[in-house]
Amino acid sequence: MRSFLLFVLLLAGALIVGAALTYPAWLLVSTISIEPVHRVMNRVAMLLALVGLVVLTRRLGLSNRDALGYGLPRRPFVRQLAVGWIAGLALMTPLVGLLLLLDIREMRTGTTIEWGSILLTGILSGFAVAFIEETFFRGVLFSAVRRTSGVLLAVVAPSVLYAALHFLGGRLRVPADEVAWYHGFLVLSRLFERYAQPLAFADSFLALLMLGILLALVRWRTGAIAACIGLHAAGVTMIAVLRKLTFVDESAEHAAWVGSYDGVIGWAALIWFAAIALAYWNIAKRREAVAT
Repeated sequence: MRSFLLFVLLLAGALIVGAALTYPAWLLVSTISIEPVHRVMNRVAMLLALVGLVVLTRRLGLSNRDALGYGLPRRPFVRQLAVGWIAGLALMTPLVGLLLLLDIREMRTGTTIEWGSILLTGILSGFAVAFIEETFFRGVLFSAVRRTSGVLLAVVAPSVLYAALHFLGGRLRVPADEVAWYHGFLVLSRLFERYAQPLAFADSFLALLMLGILLALVRWRTGAIAACIGLHAAGVTMIAVLRKLTFVDESAEHAAWVGSYDGVIGWAALIWFAAIALAYWNIAKRREAVAT
């Protein structure tokens, strides 16, 4: 777990240093555009984390293609990615269908729907998020933990961190003429404000944890992150499109089945992801038994 803790400390350090650099960074950015303080702080912290990740992965010997999850030749990698994306769309369809069937989510009316733009934006955002998150969580972090602590912890530990980071807060609106050096630290102090009431997002947290475990199992069994990227990208695309086209009917009888995080990931998603993970595990074990 030493490697895992090093990555956690790196992320924490990037946030602290990012908070300290927020004010001068905001002054620099404000010469071009006035941006919210929390957005500047987040971007600075992300940049610091990226630089730190490059340095740390090299120091730990994790900067090679296999450790990053890109060890497959190009053609098999693209094939797994495509299969993962198609499978992700197919696997998300029953969940989306259930939410619509139970009237948990209702179609938006009275607005012009630009299907092409919505779909393209969803696909692009899906792959952008998937490549970044899978390279870190199921690529570098999975390899780092597996090398020192075994497969079980490599599946679970990064998945816990993956779920936890989704609930960071920190939004802060300050008039441009009142921004000061301490506002970066104020944003930092608000990052974990949601955790003051953990039960409010327990369903979404557990669903994301299970999704992380599912993706980690796919990473383990396939030996690469190609299928993980496809699955993840498809899920993000489906959710993005669904949120554009529908809204949560909070008065619906079964509204509690979706979480407060994004109106999709909740108890229903947790059960569905757990069922998929269990089925995938059993299928993988049978194939392994047949192969031997």
